[in-house]
Amino acid sequence: VHYICSCSKQWYQRRVRGVYSLFGCFDMDIKLLGLTMCCPCITFGANAELLGEDWMLYCLFCMLPGPMCYFGPYIRQKIRTTFEIEGSDEEDVLTYLLCPCLAIIQETQQLKSAGMKPGGEAMNRA
Repeated sequence: VHYICSCSKQWYQRRVRGVYSLFGCFDMDIKLLGLTMCCPCITFGANAELLGEDWMLYCLFCMLPGPMCYFGPYIRQKIRTTFEIEGSDEEDVLTYLLCPCLAIIQETQQLKSAGMKPGGEAMNRA
């Protein structure tokens, strides 16, 4: 648990506004929290789409534990690179192994704070 808190601390201590704690999801939009806790694949796919990945493919990856252990940290690493957030691949993997839903919510909050709107194209599909 200490390791996850230190990983989260790096996201939180970023010099730019809008970086969120891993456990900060409880102070945010209850709809996002509910959606992600009940069906994380939708939120994960929307986050991936904002980073230039295929929504449907990442939504499917999220449903399977094996691929999620690779693609979850991959998306997290893309966010860290985009927003210059310190961290390591090992921390990303551990975060996704121990609390994947909280990681997805944290990533969504980060994308939203940067002006990106998760779920834009993905959620408008009929």
